[in-house]
Amino acid sequence: MQRADTSQRVEFPVLGMDCVECTQHVQRAISALPGVEAVQVFLAAEKAVVRLDPRRVDFEAIRGAVEEAGYHVPSRAPEAPQLRLSQPFARSILTLLGVVFGAVLLIVVVGEWLGAFEAITQRLPWPVGWVLVLVAGLPVFRNVLRAALKGQVIAHTLMSLGVLAALAVGEWVTAFVVVLFMRLGDYVERFTTERARGAVKDLTALAPQKARLLKDGVEVEVPLEQVQPGDVVVVRPGEKIPVDGVVLSGQATVDQAAITGESMPLEASPGTRVYAATLVSLGSLQVQAQQVGRDTTFGRVIKLVEEAESQRAEVQRLADRFSAYYLPVVAGVAGLTFLLRCDALATAAVLVVACSCAFALATPIAMLASIGAGARRGLLIKGGKYLETLAQADVVLIDKTGTLTLGKPQISDILVVSSAAWFSQVAAATGVSDPSQALLCLAASAERYSEHPLAEAVRLAARQRNLSLRQPQNFEAIPGFGVRARVDGFQVEVGSRRLLERMPAQVDMPYQALETQGKSLLFVCLDGRPAGILAASDTLRPEVPQAIDDLRRLGVRHIELLTG
Repeated sequence: MQRADTSQRVEFPVLGMDCVECTQHVQRAISALPGVEAVQVFLAAEKAVVRLDPRRVDFEAIRGAVEEAGYHVPSRAPEAPQLRLSQPFARSILTLLGVVFGAVLLIVVVGEWLGAFEAITQRLPWPVGWVLVLVAGLPVFRNVLRAALKGQVIAHTLMSLGVLAALAVGEWVTAFVVVLFMRLGDYVERFTTERARGAVKDLTALAPQKARLLKDGVEVEVPLEQVQPGDVVVVRPGEKIPVDGVVLSGQATVDQAAITGESMPLEASPGTRVYAATLVSLGSLQVQAQQVGRDTTFGRVIKLVEEAESQRAEVQRLADRFSAYYLPVVAGVAGLTFLLRCDALATAAVLVVACSCAFALATPIAMLASIGAGARRGLLIKGGKYLETLAQADVVLIDKTGTLTLGKPQISDILVVSSAAWFSQVAAATGVSDPSQALLCLAASAERYSEHPLAEAVRLAARQRNLSLRQPQNFEAIPGFGVRARVDGFQVEVGSRRLLERMPAQVDMPYQALETQGKSLLFVCLDGRPAGILAASDTLRPEVPQAIDDLRRLGVRHIELLTG
């Protein structure tokens, strides 16, 4: 009889990680515990995901191992961590330190090159130089010592040995320059990591942090973490939907561009599926939650970006293997140099110039920065190995809306019902003799105060044709249908096809051809009768032709469009 799988997945934040090596230290510390089956540590997301056997290890043991490794786990129970917002003060301090170190480094290097610095250093007592080196490099030396006590060799170990060797031969200026390079490298690495974290934080900021629950007919505002599947949440106009679920009641226009990329809003009504982080306007909804938190579509997008760094590229694995063997080899070469030449200065030079930091650290940081930069631009890369594979791609499949197009609809067609004999009255009232222009003028006037994206497209089309908009009276927005207003004595209604269902007189309107072209349609009715159709379509981005040419020059042979 097979034993049931009792393993559990625990996710918790880990604070204090500043570099790729930090994640490796945390991962080794957790992996050494009995009962731990798998560990993933993510630098950008500042978290660890552990699969464990709860009968052999608990969270407190894991927390203790992480704390012993020199990092911090908050005392609260493990849960889906809320990403910390950027701390402007901390970033300002880092920026200041970077400027200071950069300025000092520039003075030292340029001064040494010009020979102006030598006179100063010769007059400075060597104990003062030692103190400067030790104070400037204290954070680095502390990490190296902590790793050495645990039997670990990190990227700064070799440079620290070089610094000590330089001090031993009396070259404290050289040691100081090396320390400044290490600190400046740490700052650049930390700055790049913070920018990568910023991509995840920017995504997280799009989601609401609170929800309005409907309990026994009473609305109660609660933190998002307290919402459970099956709960009913109320979303008012101008608010974002906090969960994935199905609309129980209400009608509203929902902007789903954050999830689907579709510029045209969704007309939500009972039975419509809606998603977290999408914006409700022109109505309110009661939504029954089906997925909450990290289980929502938006939550999975965030998780994808957070965990992208776990998909390591081959060049990253090569860098790790290189560092593991390179550091001992360099130490051996330095020892051999001392044995053969008995020259401490030459030995120190070997240790200083042979550091592998650039190779070992630049590769994963470059991958992380690239993934983060892509996420800020709407490009989700699942990991380093996929980014590396991208260089070999010769086929590109492109989405249309928001990718090739601007995501801003514009009126492309105006269809007037041929039987609209009353247009002579419309022409007299509007002063526009062309029926299509007169129809557009009335529709734009009725939509004058509407916040719907298609309403802006109608108003823009009227402005482009120099049509003078009228002042609408008795304006009314009807969720799920459109708008109604009185313009120049006419009762004007503009909205979806559902408007026609309310008309007592049915007129055959050939709109199928426009729908086949993927255009969004607005039906216009005057005094309760169908009068015409306004068709809106997305516009091509002006940089698309150049981008297509660039793709072909990069070796892409096939470019295909995928669109609904």
